[in-house]
Amino acid sequence: MRSGAVRLSAVSVLSLTLVACSSSTRASCVDGQNSRGGSHRVVPDYYCDNGGSYGRYYWYYGGRTHGGYVSRGSTIRPRGSKITSRGGRVISRGGFGGHSGSHGG
Repeated sequence: MRSGAVRLSAVSVLSLTLVACSSSTRASCVDGQNSRGGSHRVVPDYYCDNGGSYGRYYWYYGGRTHGGYVSRGSTIRPRGSKITSRGGRVISRGGFGGHSGSHGG
């Protein structure tokens, strides 16, 4: 009975690890000079390509979108997560040996 409990725990830990590594995050390209009450205006992805325009445009990770603005996210890129832009483009594969595409900043 005891070895069954240990085996079940090991399977649970492995499952949680796989879920954590396969998580995904939605990124929005935002206009850093156009915000409203803590929300950032979402713009087309191409504004964030090649680092944006002098830092005006950058990737904003996660959050909630409402009326063309996004809030409650972060400017810090999550590690180990597949990141997909609102336009549907994968900008970071995440996981072990992940490759990052374009980035803002």
